[in-house]
Amino acid sequence: MDVDLVNALLALDSKVLGERIKAARAAKGLTQPDLGGSDASVAYVSRIEKGERRPGPELVDLFAQRLGVNVEQLVLGEIPDHVRALELQIDLAELELGGGQADVSHERVLAVLADVSLDRIPGGRLRARYVCAAAAEALGLPEATDEFASIVAEAEPGPIALKAAVALSRVSRERGALDEAVSAAERGLDIARKASLIDTEQAVRLTVTLAAAHYERGDIDTAAAACEEAIERADRLDAPGARAAAYWNTSVIEAEAGNIERALHLAKKALNLLETAEGTLDLARLRTQLSAIMLRVDPPDIDDARRQLEQASKELEWSGASPADRARTDIVRARLLFVSGALVEAHELAQEAVGRVGPELPLARGAGLSLLGQIAWSLGDDDGARQAYRSAIAVLTGFGNDREAAQLWFEVGALADEAGLHDEARDAYKRAAASSGLAVRNPIVRGARPVPAKASGAGSSS
Repeated sequence: MDVDLVNALLALDSKVLGERIKAARAAKGLTQPDLGGSDASVAYVSRIEKGERRPGPELVDLFAQRLGVNVEQLVLGEIPDHVRALELQIDLAELELGGGQADVSHERVLAVLADVSLDRIPGGRLRARYVCAAAAEALGLPEATDEFASIVAEAEPGPIALKAAVALSRVSRERGALDEAVSAAERGLDIARKASLIDTEQAVRLTVTLAAAHYERGDIDTAAAACEEAIERADRLDAPGARAAAYWNTSVIEAEAGNIERALHLAKKALNLLETAEGTLDLARLRTQLSAIMLRVDPPDIDDARRQLEQASKELEWSGASPADRARTDIVRARLLFVSGALVEAHELAQEAVGRVGPELPLARGAGLSLLGQIAWSLGDDDGARQAYRSAIAVLTGFGNDREAAQLWFEVGALADEAGLHDEARDAYKRAAASSGLAVRNPIVRGARPVPAKASGAGSSS
């Protein structure tokens, strides 16, 4: 450190210096032990950040290196105008992404990442990489997954690493890579523990994301336990967004267990919480899920489901929604039209939605094709129904064992049987059993050949 900087350090209010060090540490995602290392105790770092102690020039130099900032920034608090402009560009890119302009956000943040001055902003490059990956996800670009994974693997423990872990687990789950989804969420929770961030909103979101992955994989008890843990932690935090996420995922489990009233209660609690918090995209996703549950009530709550879906569609337009989010909402909208009796409109919307869901989202595409088959059958288009069911079966073929695949296989089997596709129906039922981990059990009679049991008719299945 040169003489001028040393003099400036000695003249600087120790409280101002401590605030700058603390802000830079938080931006970098370091803990006080990380910053102090073997050179300063946690207690001493804490006193420095409170302004109760002034570190010497050598320690300030060490802190600057660990924080990834210039000594001048800590001592003088000066950041060149160009660097400030870069930070503003990241802010703008984040706002554009949240406002549904993913393409503009992506282009802007790519330019920021190409600027070498970005490294002068504490945590700036990491934040820009996350925004870039989130924009790529919203645009349906495949590189988003790799970038989220890279951030989780390379970043220092901190909030952005947790956000990337949430995103990585979610996108892995959506494309059917359930083991990867579980692993990503578990890695994120490990990061949260190491960074002393386990009692934060992002850690709650990680827990419910892990629950969702376990649930899709068929580990229902594990998923339910994770949801209970998330609700308990969220209630302690009194964080509306975290509590909403916990209630939301629990409502999904309750709905699939047939506890529709309980599911509706939890989903509405989550909706009320999200409406008072930030997060337009999460709000749209929850409204879509709530509408799907409402359509399962007997009789279906068509009017309320329609209102929620109309609002969800607007919120998707206002937010950085991905093509998958929009397609899933349109599939539920098509089901609403189908249940309402508007068959032609339902068929058109379902076709459009299926056309936007690629093979990388097999469950969503399979659900859309199954719905398309039901609508075609109701319209008297037997050939169209058979074709849609065959396509749904083809999409699910080779998909990994998980609960939702088993459920969809069973539904496709029943529909295919009704459409006269008996061989395909039989195969679908077998795959449903295999996906749920069931196997055929033949009675073994000593001294006699096993007598195969007669298969029950599809119409008797529930």
